Amino acid sequence: MRRAARRRIMGAALLAAALSACLGLSLFGCQPAVEEPSGPRVLFIGVDGLDWGRVQRLADDGRLPNIASLMEEGSSGVLHSLYPYLSPSIWTSIATGKREDKHGIAGFLVDRGTTTNPTPTSSNMRTARAMWQILNDAGHSTGVIGWLVTWPAEPVSGYMISSRFHTLLRDKLLDVGDEDMLARKRQSVHPPGIWDDAVALRVDAADVSDETISSFLGGEIPYGDDATSAVAELRRIYSSDQTTLTMAHQFFRSVPTDLAAVYFRGLDSSCHMYWRYMEPETWPQELAPEMVSAFAPLIESYYERIDEIVGEVLTHRGSQTLVVLCSDHGFAGHSGYPGFEGELAVGVSMHREDGIVIIAGPGVARGARIDGASILDVTPTVLAALDIPLGEDMDGRLLSAAFETRWLEQHPVTFIETHETGEETGDTEPIPSPVDEEVIERLKTLGYIS
Repeated sequence: MRRAARRRIMGAALLAAALSACLGLSLFGCQPAVEEPSGPRVLFIGVDGLDWGRVQRLADDGRLPNIASLMEEGSSGVLHSLYPYLSPSIWTSIATGKREDKHGIAGFLVDRGTTTNPTPTSSNMRTARAMWQILNDAGHSTGVIGWLVTWPAEPVSGYMISSRFHTLLRDKLLDVGDEDMLARKRQSVHPPGIWDDAVALRVDAADVSDETISSFLGGEIPYGDDATSAVAELRRIYSSDQTTLTMAHQFFRSVPTDLAAVYFRGLDSSCHMYWRYMEPETWPQELAPEMVSAFAPLIESYYERIDEIVGEVLTHRGSQTLVVLCSDHGFAGHSGYPGFEGELAVGVSMHREDGIVIIAGPGVARGARIDGASILDVTPTVLAALDIPLGEDMDGRLLSAAFETRWLEQHPVTFIETHETGEETGDTEPIPSPVDEEVIERLKTLGYIS
């Protein structure tokens, strides 16, 4: 059986097991599919670290059928990132259409980790309105799952599940604490009442089978401490993305919104953790041959998994849905991005400029190439697609090359001075979460901080 097919079977089994728990959901219940809202909608799929060049090659080889089909149906191209390729800042630029100096999110930690007691950046530090807030202001409902720098979850017309939620799901944290601690944990979701509903959809790393793990590898799972550690990491990465997918299925179906946005981080984590086995010549230490043989295919296998995930999320699109798929940056690996002068690239220095954007749906030009697109152009494009004026203070623009001439004529871009209301806090101090220590350890594991 092909690796991708085995993963689909395992993914379906995990999804069925997780959704069976929703028989007891207090807020949504296990309802039949709800009729989509009238009017245009946006289905947003964010994939951290999805690289344009590798997508092109794997799609040409027939290994990414869902992404290839979406590219053929719509418009696509390189989505240029912003140096120094720090994901929290970039995803906030994607969400606001503004550069760091306007949105205030500089990186992973306050002062980029230079303080003696660093704290992860939090949503209260953002100084610009995000697309979900702008859409809410215009009367549109929004659902956001997993987007970076959304702790604490923001009050929206719809729902939000913070990226910190996944860390809170770890066994040692989930059942720890009194009522005050539970109240803090519930800050990871909005409204707080969906906490139990979301927790019930968890896919545990322990439930990821050896067969699923083997489907990513070049053969059987090797033995030894290094292999055990590498496999445990893969179980964590896979289960986290599977939990995100499970929540997307349930929430997108039960609570249809005008913007349905979901973010997957597993590919980025896989690239940081396993690139050394794909290109062992770029790693300074000697690697065991059996580890190289087993884990060398993993990153491209995870690209195939992302393609499967994209196909599943696309089942939630409707006839009037604009699909936007994008990444925050590409990957250069341990050789570093062009201009990198170090001997070994780790963490953020593994990133490169060339991410990806794909836009498909009503009014989108079929098979067109988008040239010169920036991460700053994503929110302006989403707003224009929903006939919402762009802020003159935004640094991005509508990606007009993605749309048919007739659609552009029928939907002329309009502008207002700003979407800012003066309500954004822009606090200099982050709001601590119950999992800050775990977040910092994770950043160390991925090489982002030392």
